[in-house]
Amino acid sequence: MDYRVRIANGGLENIQATISIPKSTIPNRNGFTLLEVMVAVVIMATVLVTMIGLNNRSMRDVLLAEHITTATLLARSKMVDTLSLIASRKLQPPVEEEGDFSNDENLKEYNWKRTISKLPLPNGSYITEVRIATLWTEGTRQEQVELVSYGQ
Repeated sequence: MDYRVRIANGGLENIQATISIPKSTIPNRNGFTLLEVMVAVVIMATVLVTMIGLNNRSMRDVLLAEHITTATLLARSKMVDTLSLIASRKLQPPVEEEGDFSNDENLKEYNWKRTISKLPLPNGSYITEVRIATLWTEGTRQEQVELVSYGQ
């Protein structure tokens, strides 16, 4: 693109020159090009998809943490009940039992498993092992929290 420039030199003489400027250096004042808009849309779409994925993953992690906390509290409660039954001699090893928490509407998805056994020690005595597991289904896989206690 050619531009004509007229330079006045203090009124003494007029100089005319032709300046050639490449088209790529002239700013486009009509808006963004289609390529710039497409690149911006791709960047925004990538960021949004990533953010939605992170949000979904975060929600699943919170739900799993809730289930683990609930299962741990249920197992602890069942452990306390079991240890009191053993102390009162109402429950003697070996024991393997299963059950659910169907008495509470909010806990129907949880089950429990109790195992009580006597383990021999080298000196000829025995130690009682109590295992309480709380189980639930998380998606397609079975999850569990297990508590173990050892006592005389």
